Amino acid sequence: MQIQLQYYICNKINRLNLINIHAITSALRFYLQADTYYRVHSPFVFELLENTLEDNRDYYVFDKLNALRNELYKNKTKIQITDLGAGSKKSNNPRRSIQSIAKTAVSPIYQIKLLFKLVKELKVERTIELGTSLGISAISLAAYAQKNQVHTLEGSPSILEVAKVNFDIFEAKNIHTYLGHFDQQLPYALTNVEQVDLCYIDGNHAKAPTIKYFEMCLPHTHKDTVIIFDDIYWSNEMTEAWQIIKNHKSVKLTLDLYYFGLVFFNPDFKEIQHFKILASKLKPWQRYF
Repeated sequence: MQIQLQYYICNKINRLNLINIHAITSALRFYLQADTYYRVHSPFVFELLENTLEDNRDYYVFDKLNALRNELYKNKTKIQITDLGAGSKKSNNPRRSIQSIAKTAVSPIYQIKLLFKLVKELKVERTIELGTSLGISAISLAAYAQKNQVHTLEGSPSILEVAKVNFDIFEAKNIHTYLGHFDQQLPYALTNVEQVDLCYIDGNHAKAPTIKYFEMCLPHTHKDTVIIFDDIYWSNEMTEAWQIIKNHKSVKLTLDLYYFGLVFFNPDFKEIQHFKILASKLKPWQRYF
């Protein structure tokens, strides 16, 4: 009886571990606190949101990207994983199917579309990505213009090989890959780029490394740089890291979209502002009230 009870308790704990309670409670709180672009008075932020988050146009590459995502979701080929980050909340198995990786690590299509639109709107030409995964986000970052040179870092050799195949499918010659731990590879990438227009941090989902990579990128930013953090509510640690980054002395503006956190550094902004923003379709009444 005692053994059965212990098994029952352990099973319940394991089930709870698969449910990200922090993310769920944070999402509810975020929804209540967030505004849409209708309530934004900053001309820069309003125009940026209007041309990215609120832009419902489908660009030429979106269907092809979505088709690739769907193919990855069906791919049952198993590969050996080297995870140098915080790991997956759903599986720590070192041998996983591409299908499994795609379902847990590849961003939803609306996030991929937003990355493409941000590159377009901000006229990005030099990009750093931490966390290549299967390559979908790197392709989205690189797709708008060949002049945008995307430098993407990945820690797992087998995952990077899959990503390279996907890069070839899209003939993405402007994507440059770096294999190894971010601590060692990021300095090389930053040296090659010199100044970063956009940095997308979607790798080690832990507090200390996230802050470290932000600080490593800072000397390579300029007044129009944007740094994008993925999964800022993935865990308590990630949310704590986001709060610290928001309060950094170099930061002049942040946009919290729940799934992404965007950081800007332009000293010309008259005051430091922090926004929590939802797509207007999720609070349509704000257009009128």
